Amino acid sequence: MTGLRYSTDGTGMALLTAVFTPFTESGRLDLDTVQKQADDLVAWGSAAAYVGGTAGEGASLVTEERMALVERWCEVAAGRLDVIVHVGHASITEARRLAAHAEAAGVRAISAVAPYFHRPDTVDALVDGCAAIADAAPTLPFTYYHIPSMTGVHLRASDVLLAAREKIPTFAGVKFAHNDMVDLQRCLQLAGEEHEVFVGVAKLVLAAWQWGARAAIGSVYNFAGPLFRRMLEHAAGGDLDRARESQLLAQQVIDAAARYGGELAGFKALGALSGVDCGRCRPPLVSPGPEQVAALHAEVTGLGFTERNR
Repeated sequence: MTGLRYSTDGTGMALLTAVFTPFTESGRLDLDTVQKQADDLVAWGSAAAYVGGTAGEGASLVTEERMALVERWCEVAAGRLDVIVHVGHASITEARRLAAHAEAAGVRAISAVAPYFHRPDTVDALVDGCAAIADAAPTLPFTYYHIPSMTGVHLRASDVLLAAREKIPTFAGVKFAHNDMVDLQRCLQLAGEEHEVFVGVAKLVLAAWQWGARAAIGSVYNFAGPLFRRMLEHAAGGDLDRARESQLLAQQVIDAAARYGGELAGFKALGALSGVDCGRCRPPLVSPGPEQVAALHAEVTGLGFTERNR
């Protein structure tokens, strides 16, 4: 088994950022901004950049764009933070191509969602597809990305974990982006010390921490990493009241962002608050206009987010 474990720095949980993909006004990749993104993650202590996933609009990029983005992240992150690449695709052949490229580029690990158009309907079919992808990058840890709200694949992540660890030599764990707390708890119990469960729902981080989760991957850390790190510091120090206050504030900010074009478009609009503007989302997502962005910034500032996210 090829491991993928992170130091929790005394907080009990490592935070990995599912990074946005920056675009220019004309909608092209803005690779220059990646340096600023990496600098920001290093400054507040993110353990890794998760590239090309849901937050990174990977499904809206062509393969060559995804490869160029990976290469740029490897350049700017070298020696400072890990790069984990999402290589999932509707085509397993393309996913294998992305996996092999990621390995050659020098990333720390790869991850993949289930194929999301012609979808697997059994655990064995899903795990066989994951095994084919992992086999294209045999030196890298592989993590299954469980996000049924986007893929439409509702097979239990815990069942996938059980099967994958038997069939995939490099299986490292699950990125769990779902609200099924029962299945999450089962994943944590089954993972033990050998595999990792990366919590992928920011609203559940504190609850998952209390259950023993050691790592989280999320897009909210693009702009709210310091708030979540402080929340975990409060929790680790025994001040659960302040930790809960921070989690509630994060939930309020997430809900506010969702009212301005949906979570991803709203989150990306909030990125400018941290000093890293990654531009608008690609169609068919609709990004908020300047007046909406200003209103969103004012709303979260009024909640106290700007002051407490330092």
